[in-house]
Amino acid sequence: MNDPSLIGSTQQQQPLNCIGSGSSLFDGCNKEFFSADLNLLHELAGSYTSRIRPTVSGEPTKVTCNLNINSFDSVSESSMDYELTIFLRQAWNDPRLKHNSTGTIVFNGGSIMDLVWVPDLFFTNAKDVKLHMAPKENLLFRIRPNGDVLYSSRLSLVLSCYMSLKKFPMDKQACHLKVESYSYNVEELTLEWWNTSEPVEIDENVTLPQYTIDSIEHYSNVTAYITGDFAFLSVSFNLVRSLGFYVLQAYIPSSLLVALSWLSVWVEISAAPARVALGVTTVLALVTQATWLRSQLPKIAYATAIDVWMVTCQVMVFAALLEYSVVYYLYSFEKGQYAERRKKRDLRRTIKMRDSIKEENESGEVATNEETEEWITKGTNASSRNCEDGVSNNNFRRNSGMKARRGMLRRGMTRPQLKRQETQVLTTAELLYSSNEQLDYLCIALQIDRFSRVFLPLAFCIFSIVYWSIYPIPSMSK
Repeated sequence: MNDPSLIGSTQQQQPLNCIGSGSSLFDGCNKEFFSADLNLLHELAGSYTSRIRPTVSGEPTKVTCNLNINSFDSVSESSMDYELTIFLRQAWNDPRLKHNSTGTIVFNGGSIMDLVWVPDLFFTNAKDVKLHMAPKENLLFRIRPNGDVLYSSRLSLVLSCYMSLKKFPMDKQACHLKVESYSYNVEELTLEWWNTSEPVEIDENVTLPQYTIDSIEHYSNVTAYITGDFAFLSVSFNLVRSLGFYVLQAYIPSSLLVALSWLSVWVEISAAPARVALGVTTVLALVTQATWLRSQLPKIAYATAIDVWMVTCQVMVFAALLEYSVVYYLYSFEKGQYAERRKKRDLRRTIKMRDSIKEENESGEVATNEETEEWITKGTNASSRNCEDGVSNNNFRRNSGMKARRGMLRRGMTRPQLKRQETQVLTTAELLYSSNEQLDYLCIALQIDRFSRVFLPLAFCIFSIVYWSIYPIPSMSK
């Protein structure tokens, strides 16, 4: 048997003078140098060793494994998987492969791999498995004189990792790697970890962008199927998510947007374009940010921790916008079209009072110019003071201004003419105002603004304390 593809590479190096130009690769060479290797290859080629496990009867074949993590790539929440590049090493004893060579026979791929028996291990949670082929197959096969076999391969894996994202991004995840035999049950093959201090090794330079590897646990067990009990080996990678990215991209920007919405309650009520633009801009910015964050996650049916934060921030910003809509409605009621209609009603009342004033003139009770100015000044000052104190002053102005209006009418002074609005229908708010003149809507609007300046920041601070108490920042285990 002189097929070079079956020879592979051996630990013993071929002498330079063994390479000749004859019909065979070994013409002119010392064939005794390769006698053990060639005899073993002849035996393998003429047998069915690759189809039958080493111990057909008696004890099950014992296979020990070792994993070396060469790289730990990105962990994806959207597809719930992660990527690994590993060296999978398997060792067992095959009495049929005993040889008389003084050293270990080494093969690195080639068709020799089809001539020997290897365990049919597979990764139960693998989505994709690839054997590295550059510059050639990354396979190693060592056979010791006593029949001990070492089989090593370099693989790239995409493994599923089912995650619970209720505390995202303050969460911890456990991603598993599980390997077991496809055909042989526990009575035919057993799997064990190498009897070393670290059966699962990881390169010290392996880092993850969003996670920190807290610990690596390994264990072995048996899985029961309808076809029998199968041994398996499992590795659990305990990961702690790094919060830095989400603090910079989610928590700080959303907090600033909420604080920006508070500025609207400090802007003059009459500045409607400024307050509305500020409120709408912050709402749209938060909605866009929440949509982007949600796109990074799978379509899960429950709310995550960051969902709770973003929804609450949106509610806070919307509350500031809603507050202004109420305040501006009250302001427009006092200063806008509703105020014009109220002045018209006051004018009609003034006209009706003329008859009573004439009667009072006959009795000699007329307000002088000085009295009129004094009552007007008192009414104005009382209006400002009482509005700051949150007390309605309509009743005071109505009583105190009565005598002033009488003096004005006596001297022939009248109100300016208003635009004709007689055809307009009174709204529900106008009916409420006409039935309860003790209310001062402008003062109520100012009260709401002052209350919001304290309530909105206080509510957000309380929410933040409760939130970070429920979702604490995860810590590494000792």
